[in-house]
Amino acid sequence: HNPTGISMTPQRAQELAGTLGRSRTAPRAIVIEDDHSGSIASAPVVSLATWLPKRVLHVRSFSKSHGPDLRLGALGGPRELVEGVIARRMLGPGWTSRMMQWVMFDLLSNPDAVERIAASGRVYADRQRALAAALSAVGVAQAPGDGLNAWLPVADERSATVSLAAAGIRVAPGTPFQQGEADPHVRVTVGLVGDDVETIAGALAAATKA
Repeated sequence: HNPTGISMTPQRAQELAGTLGRSRTAPRAIVIEDDHSGSIASAPVVSLATWLPKRVLHVRSFSKSHGPDLRLGALGGPRELVEGVIARRMLGPGWTSRMMQWVMFDLLSNPDAVERIAASGRVYADRQRALAAALSAVGVAQAPGDGLNAWLPVADERSATVSLAAAGIRVAPGTPFQQGEADPHVRVTVGLVGDDVETIAGALAAATKA
């Protein structure tokens, strides 16, 4: 999940599917799953389609795993829903570069490329754990997330973003990711954290208390 780094569990997916299956107000609701982290996430893929196969569209993005300029994704789901998306898409761009599709196919099937992506995922997971451990060492309890981001509670979003920027650390305020009244947070892109993890953890810890 962006920005929290929380991954869907089979138990949670089954609960949600059960709620939708029993719903009287939305008996035909369609679930669109945006798997934006894709193959750099360490958690296994979980889909509500296991329980609602006729009502789920699963979108797998490759921009986080293979490169932000590779604006391609894969869509899976029941034929009726997929064909509806294709028909609507024809009203807009209508096509995707065949050359880019072949490049993507090669990256997904070439053993060397597959291993490079898997190695990247392991690096991101190591950075998540390293930052969580460094935060714990300075008194901030933070469970390691998955993928590229961490979701950090702070005393004040604006003060935190300004103070961290002054320390050379750019974070995203949490408000745009939330609805209604919510506790202040910032999104930290852990994928960019390098060897200076202790210094970064100290600055982040200060931001949680400022």
